[in-house]
Amino acid sequence: MKKKMWRIGRATAGIFICAGAVFFTACGAGDGAAPGAQTAETGQAETEQPGMTGNDTEASKAEEPGNTAGGKTDISKEDAESAADGGQDGNVNAETGENAAPVKMSEELCQAKIRHYYGGILSQVMAAYRLPDMELGIGVWGNDTLEAGEMAENCFAVSDVDQDGREELLVRWTTTATAGSLEVVYDYNPVSGELKNEFCAYPLLTYYDNGVIKAGWSHNQVPPAEFWPCTFYQYDPAENSYVEIGSLRAWDDIGEEWDFPTDRDADGDGTVYEIVKAGEEYSDYNSGYGGFRFDQAEVDEWLNGFMEGAKEISPVYYPMEYESFADFTPTYLKMLSEEAGKERTDQTADLGLLILNEDRFLDAAQTLLSEKYGVVMEHPDSDFEEWTVGSKDGKELFSFEALNAGHIGYKGEKFKDVTVFGIYPGISVDGAWAKLQAYGFYASPGAEVENCLITGEGFGNISIWFSAEDNVVTDITVGPYCAFAG
Repeated sequence: MKKKMWRIGRATAGIFICAGAVFFTACGAGDGAAPGAQTAETGQAETEQPGMTGNDTEASKAEEPGNTAGGKTDISKEDAESAADGGQDGNVNAETGENAAPVKMSEELCQAKIRHYYGGILSQVMAAYRLPDMELGIGVWGNDTLEAGEMAENCFAVSDVDQDGREELLVRWTTTATAGSLEVVYDYNPVSGELKNEFCAYPLLTYYDNGVIKAGWSHNQVPPAEFWPCTFYQYDPAENSYVEIGSLRAWDDIGEEWDFPTDRDADGDGTVYEIVKAGEEYSDYNSGYGGFRFDQAEVDEWLNGFMEGAKEISPVYYPMEYESFADFTPTYLKMLSEEAGKERTDQTADLGLLILNEDRFLDAAQTLLSEKYGVVMEHPDSDFEEWTVGSKDGKELFSFEALNAGHIGYKGEKFKDVTVFGIYPGISVDGAWAKLQAYGFYASPGAEVENCLITGEGFGNISIWFSAEDNVVTDITVGPYCAFAG
């Protein structure tokens, strides 16, 4: 039998849309509307293809996902239409919670911000089995948790598959039943702060450098054929999503009980194809599968109309485990810290910066305060050794809690030149918000108290909250944070 073009395995799932967001400027590409993944339905018996191979290897051909040094970000487009309800807003007004004035960012910082946001999505996947706009199925026997090894069977990639100049996040989820398996393409715009679901389908996808996706179906619909049915989609920059081009199915002359339409097999190779363009209906048993009437030359002509010269893109997929994206958030926060530090001369005694730079930040903070300033460290409660108090001249100024990832407290009045991300007891509330925003903090969307800020919702972020009287900060608490942990 003649070898067929564009042979591939299964796919197609459903449409998922996200909503909600924020604002930033100076970098961005791709704008958005609804994603275009659609399931091909024929109503006929299905035959599931056993096994699949993906683009899960070739890690040596691309940069590590945590390395933000490579790649440029297109700055020609600045608008997007759909938004994410995941809550990772990064530029919110200090007092009102509304969008703050846009902030200029370098291309390198733009890319780091994008990956920081993707790190939040991946954290949510691992901890809560959720994407920003959908729940994820767990196991095939109704399991409600996944072991670490099972979670790592899922994977992700960060790659510019739509070729708009900005990296997308690809999440492939397979540790569930066939109907729940999917691969989704997300685009985060660091200019508008908006997340867009560009595409979602069964995880048998091939990406091309002309913005086309070939999506193999999850099941093979009758009639039988060696060629696996698939649907083609084209990236639409105006919509920032993929729109359907059409689908391709085949029917092979296998003898047996199938009455192969020899009269339609113009080239006599024992295969006829059905081309179903977007919006058209699939043929079925009742029509004698009359749509299967195209020969190889006609299929080649149709494919070449949108695929001629296209080259396959092979995104590098990483296992769904924290180590695969552990550098996303610290890289971004350290870049912001370096930028904010250009305007400061008082960083040597900043307890907040220790959280960014020290694995054992509680020990580092206590050592700094005791050795440099003579602060006395004590355990006021012998039954609670995780609680340490730092005092000077009999006045309690600092506290350290070695639970829930650890927290540092700073209260009463400013002590020497000690700060926490530039703030201290005695600074005005407005001044505190302004300094914290320079380090990437924004109002926590889930906080039940005022003046609670975070740098993001995923693993590796930081939270800070403070109390105030008469618009003056009195007590500060800071520590690592993840909205999906605990």
